[in-house]
Amino acid sequence: PLVNHMLHHRYMTMRAAKASILLLQLTSHLSRCSCSSFGRRSGLPSSSSVRAFQKSTAVRQRTRRQQEGDDAHHHVSALSSIYTLRGGQQAPDAESTPSYHGNYVSPGDGEPPAAAAAVMSATVETPPPEEAAPPVAVSVSAPAPAPPVLAKDASTSKKLSNLQERTGPAILMLGAVYLLLKFTGAKGLIGLVYLMQIGLYSESTNVVESFGKKGGGEVDDEIASFGLQKWWWFATAVMFTSGRKMITDHTSLSLTQANLLTFGMSSVSLVGAVMQLAMISSDAAEDIYRRYLGKVACCHFSLLFLVGQSTFWIKTVTEYGLVWVLFPALLVVVNDTMAYVFGVLLGKHKLLPRLSPKKTVEGFVGAGLSTLAVATPLLKKMLGSSDAATVADLGRHAFLLATYVSLVSPFGGFLASAVKRAHGAKDFGALIPGHGGVVDRFDCQVVTAPFVYLYLKHCLASAE
Repeated sequence: PLVNHMLHHRYMTMRAAKASILLLQLTSHLSRCSCSSFGRRSGLPSSSSVRAFQKSTAVRQRTRRQQEGDDAHHHVSALSSIYTLRGGQQAPDAESTPSYHGNYVSPGDGEPPAAAAAVMSATVETPPPEEAAPPVAVSVSAPAPAPPVLAKDASTSKKLSNLQERTGPAILMLGAVYLLLKFTGAKGLIGLVYLMQIGLYSESTNVVESFGKKGGGEVDDEIASFGLQKWWWFATAVMFTSGRKMITDHTSLSLTQANLLTFGMSSVSLVGAVMQLAMISSDAAEDIYRRYLGKVACCHFSLLFLVGQSTFWIKTVTEYGLVWVLFPALLVVVNDTMAYVFGVLLGKHKLLPRLSPKKTVEGFVGAGLSTLAVATPLLKKMLGSSDAATVADLGRHAFLLATYVSLVSPFGGFLASAVKRAHGAKDFGALIPGHGGVVDRFDCQVVTAPFVYLYLKHCLASAE
């Protein structure tokens, strides 16, 4: 009871002090208003009276805050003394001693009671913080930013770096071909063509098969002999194109026997494929048929476009000589290289952005002009002075071949780009560093081979 009485007395004293302060503020406000009106009626400047009352009000507010701080300090000291006398323990008859002031008994370890903090927060007003001085602006010299790199300059430097990366493997490849042909001649070229056909067919079909494996439901899971069938079709196509001639020249078989052998291989291909489809027992047989026929179409397109057209190299070298194979091939190399150079230096307008985003109109035109410019001197150099004199209209032949190489041959590369884009592949292979695979390097060459043979057959006398 004594403790409650003391706290009640302290609480009433604080309430009376707070009411007095509020009354004093109201009186000061009314006095300021009356003085301002009196100043306006008497002709005195109202600003001076306002400043005087503001100054007095500020003094009273400082005095009030100081008094409230002292009262709060005495209040906390009194509570601390009471808790010390009580030993920091609760009353024996209850968990706490309740009153209308709250719970003033400490829970046990001398922590500040929650009710005391509530009374302090309700009775003591925190003085407003004084205005901080405005920050002083300090000028700090930041390091100068690095000059921005234009996207065009970065793209150009990247393309030049790629050109340097491609140059070394290209020189090595040309040197290897030169040495091969120097020591083996036409036979070495024929062997090289057969090796290229294997690479062309393997890479083009593997790109499609790899894309099919990503989607699941692979045909090889149900048709285990698909790989064998694929290469059987390749052997049949080679027999149809150049194999019969090679067999009759190097074996005792006649041409009729070679034709019968080729036809038998084709018949076996047909019967074997149909029997494999008939033996499928899966519930998803229709889906397997669809995927299998799609792969068959891919393989036969590769045989027609890559293997079939590249066979004309063998026909050209056997009928017209090695020069007429190497000359168009070098024109394609010049055209491809200059298209890259002009595209890096001057390329601004995309030629076929949906199929080959890196090809530009400037590169296409610049490569065509460069190919036409070097065609005649290159052919004269390769034929030699003696052979060049025997070829009538040598300049016209060089110009027409260079025109085809410049206008039509690049579309073989565009088609290859479409195939890669459709199947999510960057390159057909990684055999040649910086260039990709065999298809990436010879996609334009295979388009040139049949035109060269047909042109020579109709426009140039046989070497014999």
